[in-house]
Amino acid sequence: MTRADELSTMLAPDLVDSWSKYQESVGPGAAREDADAFAAGIYRKGWPHIFPPPLFSSEFVDELSYAAQTVVGLLQAIPERVFGGDIAAWMRFQGLDREESDLLTRSLNKRNLRMAGQFARPDFVLTADGPKAVEVNVSAPLGGMNTVDPYVKQFRKSGYFRYLQKAGYDVSAPEMRSVWGEAFRSLVRPRQSDGRPVVFEAIADSADINSGRQAFEKLVGSFGFGYANGLVQDLDVRTDGVYYEGRRIDVVFTMYTWLETRKFVPSEVTIRLMEADAAGLVDFIAPPTSALFDHKANLELLTSDSYADCFTEAERDFIRRYVPRTFRVTEGTASEALANRSRMVLKPGSDYGGRGIVFGYQVSEEEWTTAIGAAAAGSGFVCQERLEELWTSQGFKGTEYRDYHVCLGPLVFAGKYAGTFVRWADAASGNLVINVKQGAEAGGLLAGHAAAV
Repeated sequence: MTRADELSTMLAPDLVDSWSKYQESVGPGAAREDADAFAAGIYRKGWPHIFPPPLFSSEFVDELSYAAQTVVGLLQAIPERVFGGDIAAWMRFQGLDREESDLLTRSLNKRNLRMAGQFARPDFVLTADGPKAVEVNVSAPLGGMNTVDPYVKQFRKSGYFRYLQKAGYDVSAPEMRSVWGEAFRSLVRPRQSDGRPVVFEAIADSADINSGRQAFEKLVGSFGFGYANGLVQDLDVRTDGVYYEGRRIDVVFTMYTWLETRKFVPSEVTIRLMEADAAGLVDFIAPPTSALFDHKANLELLTSDSYADCFTEAERDFIRRYVPRTFRVTEGTASEALANRSRMVLKPGSDYGGRGIVFGYQVSEEEWTTAIGAAAAGSGFVCQERLEELWTSQGFKGTEYRDYHVCLGPLVFAGKYAGTFVRWADAASGNLVINVKQGAEAGGLLAGHAAAV
């Protein structure tokens, strides 16, 4: 089997060499100008973007969409299937401390549990054996929300896209905005208002307060909402509603993670907002309940033989195909992690941005022993089997082709596929943490196919 044959299982087979053909058609200089124009049109500080993008086959995108929706569905089934609705037992399994457990316990109600599953993004690393889900992000703010639609729109303005059209091809991707909007509006309850209902984009860290936030303002504005943003700590929760600088707020959208909640937001602020939501004074999207679904320890529940009876035979086959074995690092499992250093990846259970990840084969035995010992002595860390034979996609950079490792983050809103956040990292760099905060480039997934007649 040739390299082109291997690539075609994921990439659109007729378009594997389309960028090279485009360069031959218009000349290297014009192609470079096209790349520069794309970069200028999509520019976002601190976010390098992929161009030209890999063009995936429609069949592969269908598989990815199915895999993403299925793994999110399995995750949402964990509380009942594994713990019989005993959320306290689930929290003990995750090793949450008392303060965390107390806050999450106060967040538990039917509405909040529903909200916790509305916004998710599994991350699949591509291997020679197909996509593998290395984590599932469950949170109101998700990386890619402000990238996918603008990326697709900008690509459709490129000379490369016009070349593909003339050659009889097209690209497609879901409109993330419409799928997100449907999920978002399903959580917003009607209430009397003098004008447009106002969405407050809540920020936890004061260092983020001056960062550009126009994308989210445009997103909520397109559904008829007014907009404001600021620190969640500065909201004024009254008996008749929630206010910011004297302005009535209808929806508080948390643009921060569980880690930021613990670090920056006093518990009483979160509790007041949850109480205001329960009283119907505001829609608090989303409360910290989603942290329970976000924790990487949940992947142990999917992949361990100890919990196999909680899933059907078809579900177990799916898990074996798409989810690498993952287990919590405890005093009882530390010996396995130590004995299999070269095949293990150590990860924090609830951090983000690719931080704190240690590949066993990249560190000395002494360093690995220290890291596993520290993880086992505390709580909240997992080990995951390292993926072998990572798949690479060729990308054109400057004047040459380079191989990239690829991570795909399909966005799933209220159970519906909404498009995919693409990241890739130069394979020659040795960086296996494929995250923008760790130097990866970003984009949106495009399916390449013959144009409809």
